Amino acid sequence: MDWSEFQVLIVVADGLIGYDRGQGRCRVTNSMQQAVFRVDASVQMGMGHLTRCLTLANALAERGAKSWFLLRSHAAGLVALVEGNGHDVRLLPDPPAESRPETAEAGMYAHWLPTTWQRDAEQTSQAMDRIGAADWLIVDHYALDFRWESACRRDVLKILAIDDLADRQHDCDILLDQNLVREMRARYRDRVAETSMQLLGPRYALLRPDFAQQRRMLTSRSGEIGRILVCYGGSDPTNETAKAVRAIGSLGIPSVEVDVIVGLSNPHTDSIMRLCSGLSGARVYRGANNIAELMRRADLSIGAGGVMSWERCCLGLPAVVVDIAENQVGALTALADAGAALYLGSATEVTVEMFAEGLLSLFDSAPRVRTMGEAAFGLVDGEGRNRVVARMCD
Repeated sequence: MDWSEFQVLIVVADGLIGYDRGQGRCRVTNSMQQAVFRVDASVQMGMGHLTRCLTLANALAERGAKSWFLLRSHAAGLVALVEGNGHDVRLLPDPPAESRPETAEAGMYAHWLPTTWQRDAEQTSQAMDRIGAADWLIVDHYALDFRWESACRRDVLKILAIDDLADRQHDCDILLDQNLVREMRARYRDRVAETSMQLLGPRYALLRPDFAQQRRMLTSRSGEIGRILVCYGGSDPTNETAKAVRAIGSLGIPSVEVDVIVGLSNPHTDSIMRLCSGLSGARVYRGANNIAELMRRADLSIGAGGVMSWERCCLGLPAVVVDIAENQVGALTALADAGAALYLGSATEVTVEMFAEGLLSLFDSAPRVRTMGEAAFGLVDGEGRNRVVARMCD
């Protein structure tokens, strides 16, 4: 039999592998060519939405797909961050402040848009027409729902909606909610079509690959606390960082080292640096790009909910947490129920003294701290980005 007359085509999760007779080797052709992300970030919104979208875009890029980010023009200061990751940006123009519409009846997060959802959908569609044919539209925005998604639909295009709230309907092919919440399987029962694929839980957490890498380098923690990491994400508008630093300082334990991370959008950086200068063993990192490494080296973390919850879990890091937004309550409650965190309550109600009391209870119980870390470690393995991409390429 003359095998030169045959061509072999193998279907795999990421695309197609064809045997190239001329080169005598397999070549990979990714079935996905282009994706468009509609997401925003600000001091009010935080950086979590943009961070997880960048993580997904980077994972798609590894498979040869090009990504475009559509941001409102108020997020222009973040263009360099997106472009630095190798992606293109198109800014959607905001209307003048005096002409912005009333949004009182459009949902509690409607004010995250400076315009109507209809105008946002129109601008998004126009931008997509200029970009050209895309395989996926990924939307991660609390102010947008099934109406916006339906308005942006077109032939071939598939929609991935990233949500945490389960408070509105979606017109999407895939719904991703990476949170740990009670009765997770029932959350979107009446909010997406039966044909929509639901990717639910921290198994699908969109974490950067360095977290999985640092996870492989972990050594067992004893539960003794010698190093604390304080991080409230990219913005921290109410300066919970300062509250945590004051609580640590009030314990009067000079042997404890403290790593304090302030995000690039944090409006309190100068005052935090002054506060930390008076705390022995404290170091401040602004816009740190080695958060995964700092988490691996820490014995305890202080922070809030959101994406960082799953980053901490991936590295088995026990945490003392507060919620800084109502949408974080469910996940933090579930983490506490799982024994992976000490949840103190809402940041608006937790005082420096309450923080100090919670910390002191952990200093006095190494077995409890060790058990918290083990519980966290079992929740997230750091491979969620690859699982999501595999589903998108099915």
